[in-house]
This record gives sequence, structure tokens and C-alpha cells, in this order.
Amino acid sequence: MRLLCTLLFSAALFYAQDKPIPDISAVYAEGKVNGNEYTNEYFGLTLLAGSGKFTEGGFVSSDGKRARLIDVQANPDSWHDKFEIAVLADSLAANPQVHSPEQYVRAVHHQFEKQGMESEQTESPTEVAGLTFVRAVLKINDGGYVHHRAIYTTFLKGYILSLDVTAATPEKIEQVVAKTVQFKSKNP
Repeated sequence: MRLLCTLLFSAALFYAQDKPIPDISAVYAEGKVNGNEYTNEYFGLTLLAGSGKFTEGGFVSSDGKRARLIDVQANPDSWHDKFEIAVLADSLAANPQVHSPEQYVRAVHHQFEKQGMESEQTESPTEVAGLTFVRAVLKINDGGYVHHRAIYTTFLKGYILSLDVTAATPEKIEQVVAKTVQFKSKNP
């Protein structure tokens, strides 16, 4: 597995040397909301809001190396049907210590544990709309309500692309991702 991750990282670096990687501001600007659909042509990503709504939570960081591309929140009356999903992008070039999606997810996973979340599932590969991601799932006890948070990460076109998803159960997280996230292309 480590060899596969090294090869994928090397392919990402080769791709980055072959084509100039646009600045995160340009990648962020590729994002467009049209009704209940967000598209980002750079990543070939479509995010459907489903029963949720897009928020005004997107931003580019002041140092220009990372962005929160878009957020969706669904706040129905039923706790079980609530969810949030955020799409994040970090420049691979700005993170030279990050060598694999597993390493990135492991670091985020440990940060979440330090914030009091309990590990539900450690880092493991999974497929999202035809792309290979690494996922970890944590449990949150919030005033008597238990819900779950998952981080999904892949390397794509010179960026660390992540989905930060919160829902009532791990199964609900998987359903939300399957219903809302689409990609046009495959991993490089």
C-alpha cells in the first residue's frame, strides 16, 4: 500500500511539473453555484445540495494556499436527516511533509481526537464517484446527541482535496457522499 501511495504521489508531482498548477484563488474561482448544484471545472467536481442548502462558508485563506470551496447544510426537523458537507483544497506544494492521503487523514484524525471526538474508523481507502479517497470516521457526543464526522481525502491535480462530512451515523455519511458528490475524471 505504501508503494502505491508513493507512486500516486510521484504521479501527482509529475503531473504538477508537466502542467502549471493554478493558484488556489483561480481554483476557487472555478466554483459556480447554479440552483441546487455546485460545479468546479478544475477538479471536475459536482456537488448536489440535495435536501441541504449552500452556505456562504467558502473562502480562500490569507496565505493563498488553501480554500474552503463550498459548504452544504441540511437542517430538517429530524436529527437523523441532518448533514453538513464541506469541500476543502490545500496546495500539495505548500505541504511538502504530506506524502500520501493516508498521512494527511491520519493527522486530521488525530487533531479531531484531541478535540474530544472518538475514533470510529481509522484511515482506510474508499471510492467516491470513481476516485480513490482515504477516509476516517469519528464519533461526536454533542449534548446527548451522538453524530459522526468523516474526512475523505485524495490528491488531485496538485491539490489535497478533502470532503469534511457530518451526519447522524457512518451509514448516513456514506449515503450523503454517494448522493451529493460526482466527478468527471479519474485519479491521475
